[in-house]
Amino acid sequence: MNIGINGFGRIGKIVFRILQFHPELEVKLINDPMPLETMVYLLRYDSIHGPFKGKIEQGEGGIFVNDKFIPVTTEVDPEKIPWKKYDVSVVLESSGKFATREQLKKHILAGAKKVILSRPADELLDYTLVLGVNDDGFKNEHKIISNASCTTNCLAPLLKLIDGEFGVESGFLNTVHPYTNNQSIIDAPHPEIRRSRAASNIIPTKSTAIEALFKILPKFKGKFDGFATRVPVPDGSFIELCLNLSKNTDVESFNKFIKESVKTELKGIVDYTEDPIVSSDIVNNPHSAVFDSLATKVVNNNFIQIIAWYDNEYGYSNRVVDTMEIMNKFEKDDK
Repeated sequence: MNIGINGFGRIGKIVFRILQFHPELEVKLINDPMPLETMVYLLRYDSIHGPFKGKIEQGEGGIFVNDKFIPVTTEVDPEKIPWKKYDVSVVLESSGKFATREQLKKHILAGAKKVILSRPADELLDYTLVLGVNDDGFKNEHKIISNASCTTNCLAPLLKLIDGEFGVESGFLNTVHPYTNNQSIIDAPHPEIRRSRAASNIIPTKSTAIEALFKILPKFKGKFDGFATRVPVPDGSFIELCLNLSKNTDVESFNKFIKESVKTELKGIVDYTEDPIVSSDIVNNPHSAVFDSLATKVVNNNFIQIIAWYDNEYGYSNRVVDTMEIMNKFEKDDK
């Protein structure tokens, strides 16, 4: 299946790297206004995920990756990107600039068949997909979709799993999250007042994961909330989840339930660790969540606190590629 990428920032670039190990998903076109020299450099080297495992060279109007030419365009209007010319089936919209149905539809008008948005949408799309939560409802007719956020992909599978076994009366989330490229290393104006402070601070702020959660698990609207704590590390996050349960439990039995569940229904999505890991240990982990069994706390038999780690870049990017794999299967079945 032919893939196009609009926006070659953190997610666009990491998805591209992962796609090199998925030969059935072929990148036909990249669109980004950055100079080709910069694109080649930033693809070849990465301060977090290390050097690219392959050969990269600059070409005329594109880049060579392992001696294969990939054209690059610099259009700012999605409707002008030549997806049709390159027979692109699925566009990854990872520029961070377009998040409404009307904006994303421009990729379809330009010749793409489907669009995956790599962030929560600003309005209702055909579907918001979080693997391990609502896979069953994802259909071929869903043309413009969102993969929600990295935090939602960590939170939602665990929350659904716990609710199914113990019942969740109410809950609260704190995601301890690295700085991102919309923060400044020095104080500078920002639409969210606290984020106008330097990224070297610990900054409490809102989390887009909450509204994204309600789109896929609407039953939690009104009984779940949360926020984010931005911290001065470049990658590696965790969620702290506090839940009031309907059913009593204890640390040992709760951890045992999670450990068994991740071997079956959430295999490949959620992992389980008994090691005392820290944020750098989670970098380049492909799972949406890694349950930290050492952090589980239970009060009064039904109030629980848990921690789950996630690589907010690499883990999420793997779910985007998984979504492309599903779309590829749809396309094959449709022929």
